[in-house]
Formats: sequence, structure tokens, C-alpha cells
Amino acid sequence: MTGYHDPAGIDDADLVAATKVRRRIAEEYPYRDVMPERGLSIDGRPALTGIEPSKVGRYVVLSVRDPLGGHEGSSHADTLASRFGPAESAGSSGLFQASTAPLGESRVTVVATGSGCPEMELALVELLEHTQADVFIYFGTGAGLHPFVHPGDVVVSTGVVREDGMSRTYVDAAYPAAASYDVVTAFVGAGQDLGASLHAGTTRSTDSDILGNGRPSVGGYLQPRHAEAVDYWIRAGVLANDREASAVVTLGSLFGRRTGAVLGVTDTYPSGRTLHVGAGIEDATSTLVNGLQRLEAMDRERSAAGQRYWAPSAP
Repeated sequence: MTGYHDPAGIDDADLVAATKVRRRIAEEYPYRDVMPERGLSIDGRPALTGIEPSKVGRYVVLSVRDPLGGHEGSSHADTLASRFGPAESAGSSGLFQASTAPLGESRVTVVATGSGCPEMELALVELLEHTQADVFIYFGTGAGLHPFVHPGDVVVSTGVVREDGMSRTYVDAAYPAAASYDVVTAFVGAGQDLGASLHAGTTRSTDSDILGNGRPSVGGYLQPRHAEAVDYWIRAGVLANDREASAVVTLGSLFGRRTGAVLGVTDTYPSGRTLHVGAGIEDATSTLVNGLQRLEAMDRERSAAGQRYWAPSAP
């Protein structure tokens, strides 16, 4: 797998040097020989997702089965993948379902997941270890945070505040969860062309959906730091909250893949705009589908030109 860390054509000596640094701790790990380095398997497939690696496309969308977005049930992966074209199963388990559909001259796989960064980690690690996918997108609902982000809007994340615990296990909190610029460009262009009410900017992922987002918990339980959470992030210009995007963007970036996130906004309670189930999801879905179609075309253009990075043509 070549990615932005190790592009095709890199000098062999440089590749050896980089790999040596990356592998040094693992090579010295005393339990290396008793732990399956690429994870557990059942009947020859990754155990937790049940995916058939050969059926997973270059582009992967990870999406929570979320009742707030109308995404309940085991058909979510197939339903979303079918927006790209005829879909077929790429594997399933009790935790995850995956479906693959055509995308231009390539393929896209939608993986339906449960909620939260820890569950995202399980799917991401198996996809990163066992497939040739090099684009990972988070798609789902988001709670609007900034008062000008309304239910029904679409948010394209340019970067994610990492208030989850899982990604901090992988790398220091100072490491940025920055979406890939070409992915952001594709989604912003798609959303604008579709006429969606679109915002692009910083979003935030937090493990606690209740106190972490400044909402009182059982019996009105609230501490001063929770009461300050909403205003703190509004002042910082954060547009919306979710619970999973930081996992996708951080792990994808750490392992040399391109990443992004598209959110449909269902509520913005700081400004009194309460929950509308499914609000923003149709526009967000269209932005996702058309954005990935646009990105796939951009990738073909870049490849044909023999370039490592995509850049807009000069006027």
C-alpha cells in the first residue's frame, strides 16, 4: 500500500529508514510472537467486521446506525451504498455490515457501525490492515453547536477537535485530526453545486454525548466545567459535535490514508433549535455521493498526470 506517507517511487533507502523507525518498538515488544499482529480472524476473515477484503473498495464510508438520522437496522450499509449504484455485501458480523457499490472506475464500500470512537477503532483497524482502501470518510448526524448552524444544514469538517479517549491512546492530543484538503474540496464543491445549506470548518468529537455536550445528566447532574462546554467551543468557532469523526480522521491520517467527514445537522440546542429526526441527512447524503464521485474523478486526473497530489488547474 502506498499512501501519502510513502508515495510510489520513494527512494528504497528512505523507505527502509522510515520503516525501521516505525517498526522499532513493535520488533522489541516481548509479546510480539504470541499476539496476532493483524488481529483475530474467523474462517479466514477479519473477526470483528467479517469483511471479505477483496470486496472492499478503494473508498470507504463509515456510518453509524443512528436513529436520529433515520439509519436504524441492518440495512443501513446496503441502503447508503445503493445511492452510488448496485450494491453487494462485502461482509457482516454482529457488530458491522459492509456493502460495496461502483464509483466511477473504482468502488466504494459503506460500513455500518455502532456508536462511538471505540467501536470505530475496531472497524478501522481491520480495514486498514486487510484492504487496499486509501480514503476513509465519516458520514452521519451532527449536533449543531454554533448558533448559525441550523437543523437541516450540512457540515463538511476541515478538522476535528479530539475530545475522545480512543484516539489519544494512539497519539498525543497535540496531533491534529486534519481532514485531507482534496477530500474537503470535493465535498464542498459538491454541496455548493447541490444548493445545500453548507458549512465547512472545525467540528468536535466527544465520548460523552450528554455531559460532554453540556447537557444535564441523571437528576440534573452537572459540574461547572460541563456548564461551560457549549460556550467554550462556540467561542472557538466549532461548528458541530459528533462522537466518531475524530477516530476516522486521526487513525486514517496516522496510517497514511486520506480522510474526511460529512455531517447532517439534526439540532442546534444552544440556540433553541431542537431535534428534527433526519434533518440534513438527504442533503448530506447527496453531498457525500456527489463529493466522492468528484474525488474519484480528481484522483483519475491526478494519476493520469503522474502527480502525487491533486491541485486545481490554473485559470
